[in-house]
Amino acid sequence: MFKTFFDIKIINVSILFCFMETLSYGINVDDVISQYEKNSYTTKINEVNMKTYDIKDKALKNGDWNEIKVTSDSNYTLHGDFDGLTMENNVKYGMLYYKNGYNFRNKKVTENKIGISKELNDYFGYSDNKYNKSTNDISRNIQKINNETTKNSEIRDLIDLYKDYKNKEKEIEQEKLTLEDSKRDYAIQSEKWNLGTTTLYDFELAKTEYENSQLKYENLERELKILGEKFMIYNVKLPEKSELEDLKKVELKKEDFYDLRLSEAESIELNGKLNDEKLRKESIDYKYPKLTADVGYSLKNHSVVFGLGVTKTFKRYNDTIEDLKNEKEKLELQYAQKKNELLSNVGQQMITYTTYETNEITAENTMNITKRNSEIYAKKYELGVDTFENYVEKRNEYRKAVKDYEKAKNELAAFTKKIKYYK
Repeated sequence: MFKTFFDIKIINVSILFCFMETLSYGINVDDVISQYEKNSYTTKINEVNMKTYDIKDKALKNGDWNEIKVTSDSNYTLHGDFDGLTMENNVKYGMLYYKNGYNFRNKKVTENKIGISKELNDYFGYSDNKYNKSTNDISRNIQKINNETTKNSEIRDLIDLYKDYKNKEKEIEQEKLTLEDSKRDYAIQSEKWNLGTTTLYDFELAKTEYENSQLKYENLERELKILGEKFMIYNVKLPEKSELEDLKKVELKKEDFYDLRLSEAESIELNGKLNDEKLRKESIDYKYPKLTADVGYSLKNHSVVFGLGVTKTFKRYNDTIEDLKNEKEKLELQYAQKKNELLSNVGQQMITYTTYETNEITAENTMNITKRNSEIYAKKYELGVDTFENYVEKRNEYRKAVKDYEKAKNELAAFTKKIKYYK
């Protein structure tokens, strides 16, 4: 029976999907970081941290009208001309208030008044609400920096974990090759020992190399498993069938080093602004008396009452203001110190970068040299012009050089990747 073109297309698509399903897709360090940023507890904690300031800001937007304050005072007099119970009730909402007093002994209303009360300093001074809004905004920005600092620190640790995992994979890869070689060597030396064509030393060396390689390989696999489990700390799950892609070096320019740890100086600067706000508020409150205007209407007496309250505190020594001035001076010094420190850090990190680059080149050269030596000694041993011990030694040197090169390469790549998370 002939298949139609449409049937053939369906079959081809099915085969394509089956083939795609057999492929194992790797994830890279950016995928891991993205998982962390979405799922980590730190991300969730940072979000909760910011809600604190949103909650306060919502309350401050209502100003004086955010609360209704109710107070009630009761007094009972004994052995006097006015024996009995009296009660005073006050309700205040924003500037509006209502006062009511009642004497239960003679069953008379002592006060029944509505009115408006407002601190006049809010109009010509620095109001509590305005101060609270300003300090809340500054505190929110400080928290943003703290959140970012915490997140970036964990991302750098996550990159290092990724790097360690890749290094361990390379160790396992090389140790597996060593295990295969040492197993073959042990089989050959065992056969030669039985035929009497090798020394006891070479036979025991081959046996020891094989047994040690077995133990090391098994231990490395356990270590890799433990490293994989550490990703759970960051709420990152590694896919079972996919591999972690190699770390890739990011080419850095001078400009990439200029903003390193700049948030540390920004945090000090914001704390300075917060301190300035506190100093300004304290100075105004101390300099000017608190004036409270009151206009009320007595429902009991049918009369209008005007009032003005004045409150002023005098101190022989205002330690609060002096403490804030001292804190201002300290923060200014810390900011200047931090700027110099950050400038010095730029040069230091650039040196670190070039050192990692040099280490990678050196490790690669060493790997290439030891590879050639290993091949030469393998040939010499095969021809019988050198010892089995030297052959094993040079082979192990090459395998170690391969692992050292992988580590140097990953150290450089991890450093270039972490740079953007030092802001």
